[in-house]
Order: sequence, then C-alpha cells, then structure tokens
Amino acid sequence: MPFFNTKKIEELRMIAGGDEVFLQKIGETYIAQFDRKFPELKDAVAANDAVQTEKLAHLLKGASYSVAADDLADDFELLEREAETGSLTTAPDILHRVEQCMVDFRKVWLDVFLGKNPDSVQ
Repeated sequence: MPFFNTKKIEELRMIAGGDEVFLQKIGETYIAQFDRKFPELKDAVAANDAVQTEKLAHLLKGASYSVAADDLADDFELLEREAETGSLTTAPDILHRVEQCMVDFRKVWLDVFLGKNPDSVQ
C-alpha cells in the first residue's frame, strides 16, 4: 500500500478547491507520466546506464512527491543517489518495490483523493 503524505494531500485538496475532476486529472497525469518514463528507467538500469537512470529517477521522484506518494519518491531518491555513484547494484530491487507500490497506488488514488474511502490513507 502506498504511503501518502496526509499534509500534502490536504494541500492538494485546498488547491483543487473541491474540484474532484481536477484531483482525478492530477492522478491520471502522474500515472501517464509514470507509464511513459518507468519503462525507460527499467531499460536504463538494464543497460547499466547510471546517467540516464539518475535523470529518470530524479524526474519520477519529483512527480511522486507532487502527488503525495512519498514512499515512491523516497525509492526514486534512493535510486537517484545510487546512480550518482555510478553503481546500480540495488536498482533491480528498488524497481521491483516501485512496481509493487504502483499497483496499489492505482487502486487507492480515487479513494484517497476523491474522498470515497479516506481510511485508505496510511
């Protein structure tokens, strides 16, 4: 289950001003970006390309923080830091963890941000 930063969630709700469609679009935009960039990140790791891995991990870290998915952002930060050293030793494990977390993210996004099940926030 993804960890959502409740303070950031409230900030997003305030920015949206109760516009549930806007909140839904935020999540859809994040998921679309993830779906475009994560395969590129996996390819970079498979090719042992630390420079490209660092760039993509940085991009996805920021995107994850923007939707209050701090656990995902933290994993991307770990990957970014590892790539900065030129090593990608633990990258496959991090990528696997991210993939598992994204399965849950997709399931709970609407519940969390549209208020259908506020208990989904951990």
